[in-house]
Amino acid sequence: MTARKFWTQCHWLLGITAGSLLLLIGLSGAVLAFREEVLDLLNPGGRHVAARAAPTATPDAFLRALSVQLPHERVGTLALYAEPGRAARAILEPRRGERRGDTVYLNPYDGELLPALQGAAFFEFAESLHRWLLLPREPGRIAAGVLAIGLLLLSLSGLYLRWPRDWRQVAAWWHVDRRLDGRALWRRLHLVAGTACLVMYVALTATGLFWSFDAVRDPVSAWLGEPRTPRATAPRPTAVTSSDTSDTSTPKRAPALASVDVAWRAFERAAQPGGWSEAIVRVPTSAKASILFTWMDTAPAHERARNRMTVRAETGEIAKDERHAAKPLGARALAAVYPLHMGSLFGLPGRIVMFLAALMLPAFTVTGWWLYLGRRKLARQAAAKRLARAA
Repeated sequence: MTARKFWTQCHWLLGITAGSLLLLIGLSGAVLAFREEVLDLLNPGGRHVAARAAPTATPDAFLRALSVQLPHERVGTLALYAEPGRAARAILEPRRGERRGDTVYLNPYDGELLPALQGAAFFEFAESLHRWLLLPREPGRIAAGVLAIGLLLLSLSGLYLRWPRDWRQVAAWWHVDRRLDGRALWRRLHLVAGTACLVMYVALTATGLFWSFDAVRDPVSAWLGEPRTPRATAPRPTAVTSSDTSDTSTPKRAPALASVDVAWRAFERAAQPGGWSEAIVRVPTSAKASILFTWMDTAPAHERARNRMTVRAETGEIAKDERHAAKPLGARALAAVYPLHMGSLFGLPGRIVMFLAALMLPAFTVTGWWLYLGRRKLARQAAAKRLARAA
């Protein structure tokens, strides 16, 4: 078997197997591309209120308001925004057996709970499909990584099969003869569109592999100067005692939270020279704990260009101040993995390009299946003709 025939067989075999699942990955990725904009359209006023002349509430005011409105919940993180009228966001601590707590939005001026976002559950479903194929998290990310390998092989084998013997023929890659129709036209469109999407698919699969396999992520992170800390193993479940059952029957009020305002004022003073647009506060569990602020400048390079500041809760002393712009090149490259995957690293045009590339995956699956079935039909017809001539 020649190399060309081998890669042809691999291409159609991957296309009719992995391609059928990549259709779902592509559709869900296209759905997630503009999730925030769609949620804002579905929920006018859901995350924005009319701007007022009054100052916005402080972190402690938000926490007090939540303790009244949700007395049995503990706040894990609190996100505040400098944009006038933009709602604050609180992520609650997960309940027993849950991985992530609920997300609620608050009026930025008085801390009043805003209505739940319509459509949020649908996008969470789409994200679970895209990242884990609706499987449990660990096997799901491995399965998604295997599909990413499949897409990479499809892209590179397609490039190999189109590789010209003469570089003067490269311009013909983009030509679609208007006189073509039927199977010949669809094959040509499949080839031209696949070539156009090649760079995007290599970027998508490279970032997907980075997230899916620790064997890829750990050495890459270490090489770029940001070694990952070992994952903590989940504790074994303990037997349920009578006291446990009594606790679940009568919910207790969440314990009082430490004050954040002293550290918040210190953070604002330190961030003031350049200003801040978003600040995520990790709510401490004790008064003596340090508070971590993860925040972005007024004009961040992308949505993951985050600074980190650790402030002592009692005194407001800044224990650590890490700025994204001052990080080594490797650390900044790691922070850009998600924006590269989403296309937002290149602004709105990049997001649109990645959206279209994701949307093309179902088209490649359908046309690939159609071409495969057409090829099988032609082969059967040719075999029947040979038998007829032999008879």
